[in-house]
Amino acid sequence: MEVHLTTRRFELGEYAREVLDRSLRRLERRLRHFRPDLVHLQVHLERAARKEEYTGSARLHLPGRVLYARRNRSATAEGWIRAAFDDLEQQLSRYKAKLRREHAHERRRASLPPEAVEAYEQALLEERELLDRALAGDREAFDRLTDQDLPALRRAVERELLRLGRPVTAEAVQQAVADALSVGFRNLARKPARWTVGGWLAWVARRTLRMEPVVTVRGGD
Repeated sequence: MEVHLTTRRFELGEYAREVLDRSLRRLERRLRHFRPDLVHLQVHLERAARKEEYTGSARLHLPGRVLYARRNRSATAEGWIRAAFDDLEQQLSRYKAKLRREHAHERRRASLPPEAVEAYEQALLEERELLDRALAGDREAFDRLTDQDLPALRRAVERELLRLGRPVTAEAVQQAVADALSVGFRNLARKPARWTVGGWLAWVARRTLRMEPVVTVRGGD
């Protein structure tokens, strides 16, 4: 991935640079199936002239799609970086889901850029391999399989905690996510073939929070 970073009226401090580097590494892991020379990230960040506020823009260029970070204002540079990259990762997840849907339809698949189809098919092969290993009891494979679904799983947990009228604290969310992963791993063989791993984990999280058993799924929840 080629990265172009520009700043205005300030220079990134050591902590902000560490946050940026971690965010880039996490994003690159999620982009590993795309050819690096076809992925470009443009980040522009500037400090307000008269107050401690940061605004900016981030654009991720992929084969057939450009993703734009919408959250563009924060009191700190590192806060802006976290929000912008979280937004890009959410949009990347939606883009991958769109690839999954369109790849399943021959007519729609024909309209996709060849590079996007190649990236999706490589991701699908890796997912199947990790799924087979996880079903055989390999927890490391399960963790790798679910890594990209963790942000969406946290959001699903937060929504369910709100719906249940329970406190939405960092500790509560972290514990609920850990419980969902543990239950999901033990019951992975029950995941319907038509469901994505992320969708399965969100369903497991809701049932776990409601103290309902995870059983073989026959219909929607």
